[in-house]
Amino acid sequence: MLKDNKVIWALEYILGGLLVAVSLAALVFWPSSQLDMRIWTSELFVACLGVILISCASSMRQRMLLRKFLDEQLRKIHGNTRGS
Repeated sequence: MLKDNKVIWALEYILGGLLVAVSLAALVFWPSSQLDMRIWTSELFVACLGVILISCASSMRQRMLLRKFLDEQLRKIHGNTRGS
Protein backbone atom coordinates (compact mmCIF):
# COMPACT_ATOMS: atom_id res chain seq x y z
CA MET A 1 0.00 0.00 0.00
CA LEU A 2 2.90 2.36 0.65
CA LYS A 3 4.02 2.12 -2.97
CA ASP A 4 0.49 2.97 -4.14
CA ASN A 5 0.49 6.06 -1.94
CA LYS A 6 3.85 7.14 -3.34
CA VAL A 7 2.54 6.82 -6.90
CA ILE A 8 -0.55 8.86 -6.08
CA TRP A 9 1.60 11.40 -4.24
CA ALA A 10 3.94 11.80 -7.23
CA LEU A 11 1.03 12.06 -9.68
CA GLU A 12 -0.60 14.76 -7.56
CA TYR A 13 2.62 16.78 -7.58
CA ILE A 14 3.12 16.31 -11.32
CA LEU A 15 -0.48 17.00 -12.31
CA GLY A 16 -0.78 19.95 -9.94
CA GLY A 17 2.46 21.44 -11.21
CA LEU A 18 1.37 21.02 -14.81
CA LEU A 19 -1.99 22.65 -14.13
CA VAL A 20 -0.36 25.63 -12.47
CA ALA A 21 2.42 26.00 -15.04
CA VAL A 22 0.24 25.65 -18.13
CA SER A 23 -2.56 27.89 -16.95
CA LEU A 24 -0.25 30.63 -15.67
CA ALA A 25 1.84 30.43 -18.84
CA ALA A 26 -1.33 30.87 -20.87
CA LEU A 27 -2.20 33.94 -18.81
CA VAL A 28 1.26 35.43 -19.22
CA PHE A 29 1.85 34.71 -22.90
CA TRP A 30 -1.69 35.23 -24.21
CA PRO A 31 -2.00 38.58 -26.01
CA SER A 32 -3.75 41.07 -23.75
CA SER A 33 -6.10 42.27 -26.46
CA GLN A 34 -7.60 38.79 -26.89
CA LEU A 35 -7.85 38.01 -23.20
CA ASP A 36 -11.41 38.33 -21.99
CA MET A 37 -12.65 37.86 -18.47
CA ARG A 38 -14.03 34.33 -19.00
CA ILE A 39 -10.72 32.97 -20.22
CA TRP A 40 -8.82 34.73 -17.46
CA THR A 41 -11.08 33.41 -14.71
CA SER A 42 -11.09 29.88 -16.10
CA GLU A 43 -7.29 29.85 -16.32
CA LEU A 44 -7.06 31.19 -12.78
CA PHE A 45 -9.51 28.51 -11.61
CA VAL A 46 -7.39 25.78 -13.22
CA ALA A 47 -4.27 27.22 -11.57
CA CYS A 48 -6.05 27.13 -8.20
CA LEU A 49 -6.98 23.49 -8.79
CA GLY A 50 -3.30 22.78 -9.38
CA VAL A 51 -2.36 24.48 -6.13
CA ILE A 52 -4.97 22.40 -4.30
CA LEU A 53 -3.53 19.19 -5.79
CA ILE A 54 -0.03 20.20 -4.71
CA SER A 55 -1.22 20.92 -1.17
CA CYS A 56 -3.01 17.55 -1.04
CA ALA A 57 0.21 15.86 -2.13
CA SER A 58 2.15 17.68 0.58
CA SER A 59 -0.29 16.63 3.27
CA MET A 60 -0.20 13.03 1.98
CA ARG A 61 3.59 13.08 2.22
CA GLN A 62 3.35 14.32 5.81
CA ARG A 63 0.86 11.57 6.68
CA MET A 64 3.15 8.92 5.17
CA LEU A 65 6.10 10.23 7.19
CA LEU A 66 4.00 10.28 10.36
CA ARG A 67 2.84 6.71 9.73
CA LYS A 68 6.43 5.59 9.23
CA PHE A 69 7.49 7.31 12.45
CA LEU A 70 4.62 5.80 14.43
CA ASP A 71 5.37 2.33 13.06
CA GLU A 72 9.00 2.67 14.15
CA GLN A 73 7.97 3.82 17.62
CA LEU A 74 5.50 0.95 17.91
CA ARG A 75 8.21 -1.54 16.95
CA LYS A 76 10.53 -0.07 19.58
CA ILE A 77 7.84 -0.34 22.27
CA HIS A 78 6.96 -3.93 21.38
CA GLY A 79 10.61 -4.86 21.07
CA ASN A 80 11.39 -3.53 24.57
CA THR A 81 8.42 -5.25 26.23
CA ARG A 82 9.19 -8.62 24.67
CA GLY A 83 12.81 -8.52 25.76
CA SER A 84 11.90 -7.97 29.44
